[in-house]
Amino acid sequence: MKKSSDTSSQAQPTGPPRPKRVIARRLAVSFALVSVVAVAMCGMLIALIGEVAGLVAEMQTGETAIRESLVFATSVREQYIHQAHWIIEQDPHHLEHYEEWLEQVQGGGRALEPLVPENERWRVAKVLEESQSLDDVFKSLLIPAMTRGDQASVVKHHKEADELSQQAKKQADLLARSVEERMAMHHASATQMTRAGLLTGATCVLLVLSLSVVFTLRLRLAVLKPLEVLASAAGRFGSGDFDSRVGPVGEGELRAVSTAFDRMAEELEAREHRLIESERMAAIGQLAAGVAHEVNNPIQVIRGYLKTMTPDTPPSVLEEELRILDEEAAACQRIAEDLVAFARAPELHRSHVEMKQLLCESVRRFGETPDGSNQPVHLTAEPGEALVDAGRLRQVILNLLVNAAHFSEPDQPIEITGRRVGEHGYHIAISDTGPGIGVEDRAKIFEPFFTKRSGGSGLGLAVCMSIVRAHGGTVSAVNNPDRGATFHVRIPGSSAESKEGAK
Repeated sequence: MKKSSDTSSQAQPTGPPRPKRVIARRLAVSFALVSVVAVAMCGMLIALIGEVAGLVAEMQTGETAIRESLVFATSVREQYIHQAHWIIEQDPHHLEHYEEWLEQVQGGGRALEPLVPENERWRVAKVLEESQSLDDVFKSLLIPAMTRGDQASVVKHHKEADELSQQAKKQADLLARSVEERMAMHHASATQMTRAGLLTGATCVLLVLSLSVVFTLRLRLAVLKPLEVLASAAGRFGSGDFDSRVGPVGEGELRAVSTAFDRMAEELEAREHRLIESERMAAIGQLAAGVAHEVNNPIQVIRGYLKTMTPDTPPSVLEEELRILDEEAAACQRIAEDLVAFARAPELHRSHVEMKQLLCESVRRFGETPDGSNQPVHLTAEPGEALVDAGRLRQVILNLLVNAAHFSEPDQPIEITGRRVGEHGYHIAISDTGPGIGVEDRAKIFEPFFTKRSGGSGLGLAVCMSIVRAHGGTVSAVNNPDRGATFHVRIPGSSAESKEGAK
């Protein structure tokens, strides 16, 4: 049992081999490479932007530091200037201004200290220290000496104040210059990084574009051209040309598709042959069944009368039976003629025909037939020319009139209207007063061998459909709102169709 199971498992059919994923790998590699370059470019640009943003922040801090250092240096000078003014003029108001500038020096130092680098903060402390010493010399030595009128002490202490002022101004100026140099350095670094970022971005963009162009060209050769071949083959297959083959196209997946296309074409070709053969046999069967059914009725009548006819039959009875045999034989002949007319493709001989005149002549001929001799017809038609086969179209009108007469009351007229449509088109409507068309029969009334009246072959309306379609027109039937049905025949009037039909 185990051996049998192994054998059956080995005998299981395997599907077609999976195609090599050549195109998929190329697409994956191409997109991966472009993505890596793009991500790297974005990473570098983000890093550069971050550094530039940091430098910009430093520059903003540097601008504030420059402004505060200049105010600080100015305040130091103003402190000494107001001391000198008081010594010269001895105006008490200068002491008030002096105190204001002294507070500005102290406040400016405290505001400037966090804005400068740590290695420069000692200068701020030095300036504040010398400013305080300058204030001490001014208040504790110079002012008392001036009050006593001790000129020698005034000169001595003023010299000390001037030295302290010079030292403070020097440190303040050095501090301002240092802040300005640091600001210039940050500005240069930011400019350099901005240029580097622009250059890096431009280089990466060019690289991505170059890679995209290269990959696009490669994919065009590997994908688009084979797809064009496959699309062309699909168009040929769609038009019914199953003899053509795609052959090996492309690589990997596309080659598998081209092979599948060829297999599909072979299967479709074989299936089409089988379908045509089955349709042909079905049509033959349907035709044979219809002919057998239609011919069988008159043949049975003929055989029945032939069996009853004997040499002893009175002449009057024999004459009546022969008349019936002739009618049934004529019915068989009519079925054969209708069948030939339906089976044979209508050959049209078109000419410019006056449609109102054609309708009048058709109504007159219908009145001369047994079906129309006692059937009134009302005709309302507009003049108009159409490029038609007059004989074939007259046959359509007569068939429709005969059909209408069979379903109308003898004293109720058949209505015919004709009107021009466009330049060379024409529309004909034939209305009866019968019971109308049943819902289940509307889709079948133009099929061969379909009839709802006794003695009909079921080919009259099918022949009408064939002739009207050969003209490029349409024929349809609808029920009237009150009673009966109307058959519409539409003959197109486009010049293109007329020229084609004239040929």
